[in-house]
Amino acid sequence: MSTKSVITDDMRAVVQAAHLCFAATVTPDGKPNLSPKGTIRVWDDDHIFFLDIFSPNTRANLQSTPFIEVNVVEQLSRRGYRFFGRAELHIDDDVFREATRRIYGEEGAKYPVEAVVLIKVERAEPVWSPGYIHTRTEEEMRAAWKERRAALDKEFEAHVEKEPFRPE
Repeated sequence: MSTKSVITDDMRAVVQAAHLCFAATVTPDGKPNLSPKGTIRVWDDDHIFFLDIFSPNTRANLQSTPFIEVNVVEQLSRRGYRFFGRAELHIDDDVFREATRRIYGEEGAKYPVEAVVLIKVERAEPVWSPGYIHTRTEEEMRAAWKERRAALDKEFEAHVEKEPFRPE
């Protein structure tokens, strides 16, 4: 008996290219909480994970209600996936050690990690930009957004020169 993996090769490629996701949880009083995560990766055929570097609200929400939705979109292609599932928090165990080893090795940097959020993907749905109504191919979409991205970066660089961000 073979089981089909939830996470496809395309999903893996999008997650690897993006490295950024937005994770949606629910507060204990039923309010939404959306938080960016810059360490999203595929764990195996049925799980994704991210490092909880400084996400006390996400962690508290998951301790109360383990349901999570994670959105990952590759910026130039304007397509990605919504991953739905249940999260488990891992602290100072084998999952924690393996996840931090992977991220530290890939990024060459270490972060103060509170927990690893391991998500059992129960369902995944594609996300794509309405821009594909007017753009015939992914190659055209990527080319258009490379050009647009360069213009947006130039604008933002001018802003940063005037008002640089300084974390406190």
